Amino acid sequence: MLVRLAATIDAIHPPSRGGRPRVWSTLAMLQALWHVARDDRAWRRLPSGSPPHQTVWSRLMAWRRRAVLGRALAVLVACRRLAAGRKRRPTAAIIDTQSVRTGPQRGPRGYDAAKKVKGRKRVLMIDTQGDPLGVRVVSADTQDRDALRALGPDLEAHASLLLVWLDRGSAGEDPATFLHARGITSEVVGTPGRSGLRVEPRRWNAEQTFGCLLRYRRLRVGDEAGLETSRHMTALASVFMTGMRPERTLRW
Repeated sequence: MLVRLAATIDAIHPPSRGGRPRVWSTLAMLQALWHVARDDRAWRRLPSGSPPHQTVWSRLMAWRRRAVLGRALAVLVACRRLAAGRKRRPTAAIIDTQSVRTGPQRGPRGYDAAKKVKGRKRVLMIDTQGDPLGVRVVSADTQDRDALRALGPDLEAHASLLLVWLDRGSAGEDPATFLHARGITSEVVGTPGRSGLRVEPRRWNAEQTFGCLLRYRRLRVGDEAGLETSRHMTALASVFMTGMRPERTLRW
């Protein structure tokens, strides 16, 4: 998987023709980043034979400036959709949030009174197969209906969307107006007044995706100093997660 993912990233962000040639390949970088995301390795404690941690960090920041991981994720999702016999561009999506606590480092954070979590909130948009279409990170004290606005760039990138399913926490006139301005119809999932654990249609897809992302130990606690760095680390785990799904459903 990492070999083909490295080839995809090289196609999106090829090495510069001028200047000093790269010493470490994209595959070596992905292998090092895999240990950071999956095993929550400290940057200074990468496995023997890995590139220097300064080089890995610099390459990751270069990908961040050029939105390489987001474009690679879009390629993976499109491949999975075509393999499943679906259209390349989704017309329906599910939006949900997840609050996680933060570590002792400095950075934006807040308190989610509903979930009793002090930290940050991930805002995730997936298609009906559970593949990520966009992810943003905000302070945990941000209301779900307000956090939805953080997905504005991702909604504009998927102009084919016509329908979005929302959680009851995102229900309201403001989210509906925000989506309607982009030509998207919103539908709230869930029955008012019901409590306890119940499998809600469509929303369960988002819960499954959140569960798969939490297999990456780096995401269990918000250890990144900034919201954008935290979002980029979540995007990195999303790329690994999507690429690791059954290979028989992928067409490269």
